[in-house]
Amino acid sequence: MRQQVHEDMLIIWLEGAIDSSNAKSVEQAILDALEETGCRRVRLDADKLSYISSAGLRVIVRLLKLCDEVALVNASPDVYDVLDMTGMREIMDVRKRLREERLDGLRQIGAGAFGRVYRLDAERVMKVYQPSVNPLEKIERERLAARQAFIHDIPSAIPFDTVRVGEEYGIIYELIDAQTLGEAVMTEPERLEEYATRMAQLLKKLHTTHFSDGQLPDARGIFHGWVDVAERSGLYADETIGKLRRFVDEIPAGDTFVHGDYHPANIMVMSDGELLLIDMGDASMGDPIIDLAGTYHVLRVAAKRPGGAERFTGMPEDVLEQVWGVFVRTYYGVSDAAEVEAIEHHLAFMALPRGMGSTARSKLLTEAARVQQARQLEETFLAGYHKYAAL
Repeated sequence: MRQQVHEDMLIIWLEGAIDSSNAKSVEQAILDALEETGCRRVRLDADKLSYISSAGLRVIVRLLKLCDEVALVNASPDVYDVLDMTGMREIMDVRKRLREERLDGLRQIGAGAFGRVYRLDAERVMKVYQPSVNPLEKIERERLAARQAFIHDIPSAIPFDTVRVGEEYGIIYELIDAQTLGEAVMTEPERLEEYATRMAQLLKKLHTTHFSDGQLPDARGIFHGWVDVAERSGLYADETIGKLRRFVDEIPAGDTFVHGDYHPANIMVMSDGELLLIDMGDASMGDPIIDLAGTYHVLRVAAKRPGGAERFTGMPEDVLEQVWGVFVRTYYGVSDAAEVEAIEHHLAFMALPRGMGSTARSKLLTEAARVQQARQLEETFLAGYHKYAAL
């Protein structure tokens, strides 16, 4: 029985049949895993579970009493029917096996911190989440955030289907004859300034849209997530991690919309010219600086890694440089070179929590480059942190 821990969730893959002949051994294996990991949140992956009897169901009932959260996912129609008819669906989260999609022949049109975006056909795109995240949780957050965005008149695509892609999970958006903003710039380079300007104007709209308490999570959680990644990597000193957390906590709270991963591959240009947002998994509310720092990181840091510009935005580095210049001047309403430079210095420092986490998990860096870059980022943060704390 295979198992894996993601953050504080124990994931267990069930196989074959669970009945009176093996229920006790399956239960003991799960209890051993709980004791070994200390987890109290469990996800049972039933993709290869062909049958479960009442003895197997009693194992799950006892597990529900021991744990804070238990979910069973990828249930076949037969297993799902058993869980439905016995009332298990009423006391726990049970999800059917998802429809399968393949990546064969699909063109990747963008990538973000936690996944890649592919074009399925002229009317649909698919976001595939990396296995290192909890994709089902991300997808559910995305659905809820997309509904909130729609209610608040934020132009966002509504996800309409969740799928399996090998060992990964994906979410599909129906976008009639749409392309990413990066694709639009490359298709119509003469409109680069227009698209970059509209990208900035849309972000301004998001940052003037207000939410009530509880409608979306606190945006500082995005940065704390990156600090978690940095901490787990072991690349940074414990003292540095502590200062990173205090730095994030000192960012002011806010009630305006924060997308969380705002860059050209997550902005779709519809056939009628309307801009729509995808990838709402980190949508939250808070200080706009969290969005701006994230955009800075993608366009000015991650894009400068080998192959990063094309991978993350669909544009070469020189074109992206022009897009960034128009974007930052439009958003801040400045044109003076010294003012732009000051803004960039500020954003570069605010982007460090994401940069330090991103460096720890980047697939574009060799191990030697990762260690070197992590050391440089840590030194930069510590030097700036002392200045920040002195203010």
